[in-house]
Amino acid sequence: MKKFAVIMAMLAFCVSMNAKVVEKTFTVRGHCGMCKMRIENAAKGFEGVEAAEYDLKGQSLKLTYDKKSVSPKDVMKAIAALGYDAGKVKATDEAYNKLEECCRYREIKGINDHAHEGGHGMHHAE
Repeated sequence: MKKFAVIMAMLAFCVSMNAKVVEKTFTVRGHCGMCKMRIENAAKGFEGVEAAEYDLKGQSLKLTYDKKSVSPKDVMKAIAALGYDAGKVKATDEAYNKLEECCRYREIKGINDHAHEGGHGMHHAE
Protein backbone atom coordinates (compact mmCIF):
# COMPACT_ATOMS: atom_id res chain seq x y z
CA MET A 1 0.00 0.00 0.00
CA LYS A 2 2.85 2.36 0.86
CA LYS A 3 4.50 1.59 -2.48
CA PHE A 4 1.23 2.38 -4.29
CA ALA A 5 0.98 5.76 -2.53
CA VAL A 6 4.54 6.64 -3.53
CA ILE A 7 3.86 5.68 -7.15
CA MET A 8 0.66 7.76 -7.20
CA ALA A 9 2.49 10.75 -5.72
CA MET A 10 5.22 10.46 -8.36
CA LEU A 11 2.62 10.16 -11.11
CA ALA A 12 0.78 13.25 -9.87
CA PHE A 13 4.06 15.15 -9.76
CA CYS A 14 4.93 14.14 -13.34
CA VAL A 15 1.50 15.16 -14.59
CA SER A 16 1.77 18.53 -12.86
CA MET A 17 5.23 19.07 -14.39
CA ASN A 18 3.75 18.51 -17.86
CA ALA A 19 0.98 21.04 -17.32
CA LYS A 20 1.47 24.31 -19.15
CA VAL A 21 -0.55 26.96 -17.34
CA VAL A 22 -1.00 30.16 -19.30
CA GLU A 23 -3.20 33.26 -19.21
CA LYS A 24 -5.27 34.70 -22.00
CA THR A 25 -7.57 37.70 -21.93
CA PHE A 26 -10.30 38.17 -24.50
CA THR A 27 -13.35 40.34 -24.98
CA VAL A 28 -16.69 39.05 -23.73
CA ARG A 29 -19.83 41.16 -23.94
CA GLY A 30 -21.92 41.23 -20.78
CA HIS A 31 -23.93 43.78 -18.87
CA CYS A 32 -24.45 43.03 -15.19
CA GLY A 33 -23.47 40.95 -12.20
CA MET A 34 -25.62 38.05 -13.37
CA CYS A 35 -23.84 38.12 -16.74
CA LYS A 36 -20.50 38.09 -14.88
CA MET A 37 -21.54 35.06 -12.86
CA ARG A 38 -22.77 33.13 -15.92
CA ILE A 39 -19.64 33.91 -17.94
CA GLU A 40 -17.25 32.93 -15.14
CA ASN A 41 -19.19 29.75 -14.35
CA ALA A 42 -19.17 28.68 -18.00
CA ALA A 43 -15.40 29.11 -18.17
CA LYS A 44 -14.75 27.44 -14.82
CA GLY A 45 -16.79 24.43 -15.92
CA PHE A 46 -13.91 23.21 -18.07
CA GLU A 47 -11.35 20.81 -16.69
CA GLY A 48 -8.01 22.58 -16.90
CA VAL A 49 -9.35 26.07 -16.21
CA GLU A 50 -7.68 27.25 -13.03
CA ALA A 51 -9.27 30.71 -12.89
CA ALA A 52 -11.72 32.83 -14.83
CA GLU A 53 -12.19 36.46 -13.88
CA TYR A 54 -14.63 38.62 -15.80
CA ASP A 55 -14.08 42.39 -15.79
CA LEU A 56 -17.51 43.87 -16.37
CA LYS A 57 -16.31 47.42 -16.94
CA GLY A 58 -13.56 46.34 -19.32
CA GLN A 59 -15.73 43.71 -21.01
CA SER A 60 -12.96 41.11 -20.82
CA LEU A 61 -12.38 37.65 -19.40
CA LYS A 62 -8.99 36.74 -17.98
CA LEU A 63 -8.60 33.00 -18.28
CA THR A 64 -5.88 31.00 -16.51
CA TYR A 65 -5.76 27.49 -17.89
CA ASP A 66 -3.68 24.44 -18.70
CA LYS A 67 -3.25 24.64 -22.45
CA LYS A 68 -2.80 20.87 -22.65
CA SER A 69 -6.27 20.33 -21.15
CA VAL A 70 -8.47 23.03 -22.65
CA SER A 71 -8.46 25.54 -25.47
CA PRO A 72 -9.68 29.13 -25.14
CA LYS A 73 -11.71 28.58 -28.32
CA ASP A 74 -13.76 25.88 -26.56
CA VAL A 75 -14.36 28.22 -23.63
CA MET A 76 -15.41 31.01 -26.03
CA LYS A 77 -17.86 28.65 -27.76
CA ALA A 78 -19.43 27.68 -24.42
CA ILE A 79 -19.83 31.33 -23.43
CA ALA A 80 -21.29 32.19 -26.84
CA ALA A 81 -23.76 29.31 -26.45
CA LEU A 82 -25.11 31.17 -23.39
CA GLY A 83 -25.73 34.27 -25.52
CA TYR A 84 -22.57 36.31 -24.96
CA ASP A 85 -20.20 37.32 -27.75
CA ALA A 86 -16.79 35.93 -26.73
CA GLY A 87 -13.60 36.80 -28.55
CA LYS A 88 -14.10 36.00 -32.21
CA VAL A 89 -17.06 33.72 -31.45
CA LYS A 90 -20.33 35.58 -31.79
CA ALA A 91 -23.42 34.29 -29.99
CA THR A 92 -26.21 33.20 -32.29
CA ASP A 93 -29.30 35.40 -32.32
CA GLU A 94 -31.22 32.48 -30.86
CA ALA A 95 -28.85 32.17 -27.87
CA TYR A 96 -28.69 35.94 -27.43
CA ASN A 97 -32.48 36.26 -27.41
CA LYS A 98 -32.69 33.75 -24.55
CA LEU A 99 -30.87 36.20 -22.26
CA GLU A 100 -32.92 38.13 -19.74
CA GLU A 101 -34.15 41.31 -21.42
CA CYS A 102 -32.02 43.48 -19.12
CA CYS A 103 -28.91 41.48 -20.09
CA ARG A 104 -29.19 42.10 -23.82
CA TYR A 105 -26.00 44.07 -24.20
CA ARG A 106 -26.33 44.60 -27.96
CA GLU A 107 -29.18 47.04 -27.35
CA ILE A 108 -27.31 49.09 -24.72
CA LYS A 109 -25.62 52.23 -25.99
CA GLY A 110 -21.92 52.24 -25.14
CA ILE A 111 -21.57 48.55 -24.31
CA ASN A 112 -19.55 47.78 -27.43
CA ASP A 113 -17.06 50.60 -26.87
CA HIS A 114 -16.32 49.67 -23.22
CA ALA A 115 -18.07 52.80 -21.94
CA HIS A 116 -20.72 50.94 -19.97
CA GLU A 117 -20.13 50.70 -16.23
CA GLY A 118 -22.41 47.69 -15.54
CA GLY A 119 -25.14 49.69 -13.91
CA HIS A 120 -27.39 47.05 -12.44
CA GLY A 121 -26.56 44.23 -10.09
CA MET A 122 -27.67 40.66 -9.61
CA HIS A 123 -31.32 41.43 -9.00
CA HIS A 124 -32.88 39.15 -11.56
CA ALA A 125 -33.24 35.39 -11.53
CA GLU A 126 -31.47 33.04 -13.85
